Amino acid sequence: MQATQSNFSPEPPAVFVSYSRCGEEHQAWVANLARRLRANGVDVHLDLWDVSLGQDLNLFMEQYADPSARVLVILSDDYASKANDRGQRASGVATETTIVSPTVYENLGGNRVIPVIPASGTAAGVPLVPRYLKSRNWIDFRSGYEDAYERLLRELHGVPLEPAPPLGPNPFIGKTASQATAAIRNDAARWRDGRGQGRLKINLHENSGCFVIGTGESAFHLFLDYPSSLVAPGAPRRVRHYRDGFNKLGLVAAAAEHPKRLQDLPSLPMSNRVEEAACGDVAIMLNHHGYWALLILDEVEFEQGLNGFDPIACLRYAIATDRTAELTLESLPQ
Repeated sequence: MQATQSNFSPEPPAVFVSYSRCGEEHQAWVANLARRLRANGVDVHLDLWDVSLGQDLNLFMEQYADPSARVLVILSDDYASKANDRGQRASGVATETTIVSPTVYENLGGNRVIPVIPASGTAAGVPLVPRYLKSRNWIDFRSGYEDAYERLLRELHGVPLEPAPPLGPNPFIGKTASQATAAIRNDAARWRDGRGQGRLKINLHENSGCFVIGTGESAFHLFLDYPSSLVAPGAPRRVRHYRDGFNKLGLVAAAAEHPKRLQDLPSLPMSNRVEEAACGDVAIMLNHHGYWALLILDEVEFEQGLNGFDPIACLRYAIATDRTAELTLESLPQ
């Protein structure tokens, strides 16, 4: 999780679960997801423990008092045909009672329905989606359960992964055209990436080699420079890291050849202020709020600039946004 939230406790969000009973393993996956959501403050209504809901999900939702209740549609491959078929039949006739009908979907409004692709082995590579959900974005649990779960939980609680940054001044007010251009092109926001992982190309001759990754308490202020006076194709492909913008800095050389060295990050030596990395080396970083990150140097390119060649550091990074030290090479974007 990111920065500490307010102590104010709003009413728990109400959620219905719509799914197809297509097998014991799938039903167990749905039930486990619902149990975990309830443990994390979401008032989940599931037919397994809600008798009224088990009679007919559509009728129960129509009579439910909370107009802000959301619906999780668990998209196993057989769900779409059952949902489309339900639109052609009377409620409860040869259909499963936990399938949302097109009519109820229209009454709910699309923003209250969250399609979920389960990791229960019941969804194909390209999910089969009911006609009324074709335009909706889904949350896919197959490509990383924990990331998908946090995304879903944040959506239900209305807590974004990244809070909105402060609103800055209008760069055109009170400035000449040339002043506005200079302000825009040298705005510090250019050298920031608020994601938890990503690829970067950083010109080490711009912004004094400073760059920010992450956001809130999980942010890392990078200070980088090029260690050679010769800046041209064929020059050393290295980058110097400084720990001035965070707490601890370490380095694992040729990390792909020594992946086990990343298995216990807290045990690594991290007493230096400066580390110099070659291509393939991984910088290990710990910030002042207890977040860990990996930063691998893939390449140093040399691009022609106004005053000769500029060194461009090509990097990949990953931040453990759960505040654990469980990061490996597989955590980095591939």
